[in-house]
Amino acid sequence: MTCAIGSPAFAVEGGAGAYLLGSREGFAGVVPSAGTYVGIDLVHTEGEIHGLSMGGLPIKAATDLKVTFAKLSVTQVLQTELWGGTPALNINVPFVLDASLSFIGETPPIVGVPIKDTASGIGDTTLTGLVGWHQGNLHYSAAFSVFAPTGAYSTASIDVPNRRVNALNTGKNIWSFQPVFAATYFDPTRGLEFSGAASLLFSTRNKATDYQNAPALNLEAAVTQHTKSGWAFGLAGYAYTQIGDDSGSGADATRFFLGADSLRAEVFGVGPVVSYSGASLFGKDTTFKLKYFTEFGAKNRFESDTLWLNLAISF
Repeated sequence: MTCAIGSPAFAVEGGAGAYLLGSREGFAGVVPSAGTYVGIDLVHTEGEIHGLSMGGLPIKAATDLKVTFAKLSVTQVLQTELWGGTPALNINVPFVLDASLSFIGETPPIVGVPIKDTASGIGDTTLTGLVGWHQGNLHYSAAFSVFAPTGAYSTASIDVPNRRVNALNTGKNIWSFQPVFAATYFDPTRGLEFSGAASLLFSTRNKATDYQNAPALNLEAAVTQHTKSGWAFGLAGYAYTQIGDDSGSGADATRFFLGADSLRAEVFGVGPVVSYSGASLFGKDTTFKLKYFTEFGAKNRFESDTLWLNLAISF
């Protein structure tokens, strides 16, 4: 089962969204039988962008970001019925192991100065409620995720004498909300699976920077071939686009500083997924999954490569 996974630190104000793209691929629309499901993720992502606002500070430079984070996910599927379907609750807690932001200053007082900032710590927690239904080989679900600002956040500062910038945070200082609809068609005889998910992400205004992210549409899909040995091989992809432009005085200042007509962001990603579901850990059914996404066509957000390892245990 796949539930929402929060991005550890970086909103569109900051170069990425609250929702970690690629979270919903295989069996995206399936809510399993009653029980407890624990997931442990280890994610490494590297991206680049030219021009963004980080912690209220517009950065007009080619900027690189590297993040490694772990995440604990617990899903409780209830042994009851709601609206004719199976209800479940999920919580995701990310921990940023290492994040680094680097660029060469292009504006005074740090022109030509190599800048690097780092951060680590608890990220923003995600809570999701969902209900799933089954009709033969078709499985579908509706969910609602809340991204809570539990990570540390402070506005950016520039240490001119030491030529340092402190702009990187593990939290976003905003609440975000995401309604989701996902569906899966799985033919157990042939082992062929088609999954897809559509969601909208809405965020509150960052009061520290007066920056309002525009709503964003996320589309995700995957095609997977499952084998009798427990191995599965698939191809997954996603598309992200903001519906409208960012607003507020923080967005206005960023547009002016970067000389941009719009801050509206979009990106696309694609990559392979490999999983094995025949394992056992602590006497419980265990699935291992490895996936890799490379992004392209990015506008006004980081264009990243992401390597993602997932361990899922059913209790």
